[in-house]
This record gives sequence, C-alpha cells and structure tokens, in this order.
Amino acid sequence: MKRYLALPLLFLCFLFPNLAHALDMPFKQVSPGIYAFIGETGLRTYENEGMNGNAGFIVTKAGVVVVDSGSSYRVAQKIHAAIRKVTKQPVKVVINTGGQDHRWLGNDYFKRQGTKLVASAAGLDDMRTRGAEQMAMAERFLEVKYAGTMPVYPEVTFKDRYTLPIKGERIELIHTGGAHTPGDILVWLPQRRIVFAGDTVFVQRLLGVLPGSAQRWIKSLEYLRDELKPKIVVPGHGHVTDLNEALRDSYDYLVFLRDATRKRFADGAFDPVEASHGLGPSRFAHLVNHDDLDFRCRNALTVAKEIFQTLPP
Repeated sequence: MKRYLALPLLFLCFLFPNLAHALDMPFKQVSPGIYAFIGETGLRTYENEGMNGNAGFIVTKAGVVVVDSGSSYRVAQKIHAAIRKVTKQPVKVVINTGGQDHRWLGNDYFKRQGTKLVASAAGLDDMRTRGAEQMAMAERFLEVKYAGTMPVYPEVTFKDRYTLPIKGERIELIHTGGAHTPGDILVWLPQRRIVFAGDTVFVQRLLGVLPGSAQRWIKSLEYLRDELKPKIVVPGHGHVTDLNEALRDSYDYLVFLRDATRKRFADGAFDPVEASHGLGPSRFAHLVNHDDLDFRCRNALTVAKEIFQTLPP
C-alpha cells in the first residue's frame, strides 16, 4: 500500500523538479540561544538555491536577531521556519553582514514580518551597486525557486560601529574596512566571545578576492585576531571553527598572495600578469576549489593588480 501512495508523489517530482531538490536548512546550536546554518562549501547551484553561505540567529529575551536573510524570498522563509522550531519569539532584527546576494536578498520576506534591517553604509552602497547584476544571475539558474524575490535595502546603517538596541544580549556590529565585499562586517558577542564573521572568514573553501580588496581584508582579519580574539568563529563559508583555523584558511592565504606578488615585483616582474603567474602553493590544497586553476589565477591576478597600484612610478 505504501508503495502505491508513493507513486503520486514521485509523479509530482517529475512535473515540478524543484520539489525533488528542496533545500534543507538545519540550524545547529553553537552556544545556548545561538544557532548557525552551514551552507555547502562549493559554489551556488540550483539544488542549494544559491545559499552556499552560512547564516545564523540569536535568541534574546527581546526577540530574535537573524544574521543574514538568505539568497531569496524562499530561502528566507526556510530560515524563519527553522527559527520557529526553536522559539516563538518574533524576529526583531535582521543583520546583513555584507552585500553578497545570499547575505541580503531574503530581506523582503523579513521586512514583511515587521523586522528591522541593519547593515553597514558600505554594505548598502554595495547592494545598490551590484544588486541588479546579482539578481539577474540568480534568476537565470534558480528559475522558479527565485519567484517573489525583491531587493529590499536595510533602513538602519552605520559607518564603523553599531550596538543593537536589544536587551539581554550585547551584539556589536563592526565594519573594519571590508573583506570579500566592501561592506562586510563582524557581528560580535563580547560576553560570549563569539563572532559571526560573515565573508571576512572562509574556512575549508578557497576564498575569492573579488569584489573586495586583499589589503583591506588582511587588515580586517588582523583586527579580528588582535582586538576581538574570539573563542568561536562562525565563518561566512565553512564549518564553525576557532580563530586558528580561521586565520590559517583566510589570513595566511591572503598574506601569501600579497607577499609573493610583492617579491615578484621586487625581482623585476613587469606587470601584474607576470607577477601573478603560477602562484598556487600546496599548503592550501586542502581547500575546496583550490584545484580550480582559473579560480586561483583570478585571485593571484587581482592581488597583483592591487599591489601594482601601490608601487612607486
């Protein structure tokens, strides 16, 4: 009998293939009241609905604070459904940790729930600059899964630092100059020494320097290392980790590219193409996407171009 009941469901999956590849969004507890969803370490796909980044939420006495609203209206709904399994508290604030699509394109859903949206001023500028391009890209490969998604911008912005007016949990938002994108921020819980690092930290996966700045990114990671010194890091990509792994997979890689290209210019490299050619050390081979030669070459060339601009004429 069960076998026959399953047949109509199987038929529906053929008619509506998106049902056969529904994104599962399990959130795991990082600390009491603090939860994280860990996305796939690969690239955006139809199956992961463009949600290959991490997200999180914090349950406070005054309500729920969401860290990143997801890649679409539909993904935001799934984030909210996961929250409801944990608490009946309303979502009071959504933080967009940067201007990348999966950080903010679920804003419309949460705005309709009466939620306040917060981001850095640089993050808002990035959303406005690249939003149409990001949406066009997502619509092409997500198709019906992207239905209903609209760009809704945060109404609360700040330049360098902002403390959320939420009772029961001190939550500081810190913009240190940007990282993977110009508006990337750190969501810092000082009483617990936990940071939602957004795209300032990649672990397990090779980071992409564009559209940000390697120089600014390095400084942001140095701030994380020297000033915050977190015990727990929820990265933008990869599993929940500690500061040592965060620095190894993000900071060490960026510093390698910076120092290697500087040395090549000092040794007589004529231009960024020559300075960046063939950079790809085996000590980062454990990172997903490291074997993608085009990915590595783009990173090296981007950093070399940035260093080239700082050289004396």
